[in-house]
Amino acid sequence: MKKIAVITPILKSDYLANTILDGLITLKDESILDFKMTMDYPTPFPIREYTLSENEFIKYAESSDLIILVWGKRSTNFALADKINKWNKTIFIDGSETGKDNRYNKEIQEKIINGSYDGIGSINNEMLNKCKTYYRREKPYINGIKPLPFGIETRYTKYFKKDIKKDIDFTCIFGQEDYPKMRKQARIILEKFCKKNGFICATGRTKGFDFDDSTKIAGREEFYKILARTKVGISIGGGGFDTARFWEILGNNCILLTEKIDIEAPEGKDFNYNRIYEFINMEEFENKLIELGNYIKNYYNQESMIIEYEKVLRDHSTRSRVMSIIE
Repeated sequence: MKKIAVITPILKSDYLANTILDGLITLKDESILDFKMTMDYPTPFPIREYTLSENEFIKYAESSDLIILVWGKRSTNFALADKINKWNKTIFIDGSETGKDNRYNKEIQEKIINGSYDGIGSINNEMLNKCKTYYRREKPYINGIKPLPFGIETRYTKYFKKDIKKDIDFTCIFGQEDYPKMRKQARIILEKFCKKNGFICATGRTKGFDFDDSTKIAGREEFYKILARTKVGISIGGGGFDTARFWEILGNNCILLTEKIDIEAPEGKDFNYNRIYEFINMEEFENKLIELGNYIKNYYNQESMIIEYEKVLRDHSTRSRVMSIIE
């Protein structure tokens, strides 16, 4: 059985770290691998049995088959990876993004590619040279860097049941609408479209999407209950294209209406599903709403979506993400 040591960010949660942990917990429960992780990482998952003190963790990591060093915003534990000093079996998981609207900034994107950019979302050249493999959430994937987007976490599917009544036609809810502007524009257009055509839509923000306090936990749970009842979910990236919303929608057997996909799937996977509709601007967004409105009224059948839904889960669960690393 493989032993995997995970160096998590220090006292700060990260979505890609959670993708890794959720997949590892699933595989541990299936007795496919064993893993341990560093302490003091805030996460929505029950992790106490997997944590070790620093000295215990160093011993475990030295004898492990694989060490996963996970990026965190100003919280990556590079110091611990240096102490262990087993770079020949260490992989780096880069969940960074350029933030705000910088993914649309051609100058910044060109600097990332040529290596002259050192802001958030840049490629860590030291890790690229030191580590056995470098996985990255967002483009660019250069110098042999492998794509590793978020996955469908087990908590995303908590409220979905095959026989649940899908009585909400469209859901368009974001944690923040300040950037990109497309998020707010999409919500306003959707509300007008649904009002005019008699569709039911959910656009009001729940109490929050973080899990750091009880009110925000309630907000996240409320949001998952809404998605479980939704036919079409709308996803628009924030500071990076890859966003939890994309995977939460797919995890609830919804049709996904998304801005043009700008991430690569892990090797051997793809996004060629009948349930995914893409748009490049607001004009095309409105056209897709008309197309989907017609589909919902005349052709939508929840039962017929299950076979493809099960394939989506197989291809893009957090379990699948971790298995792609191990393989």
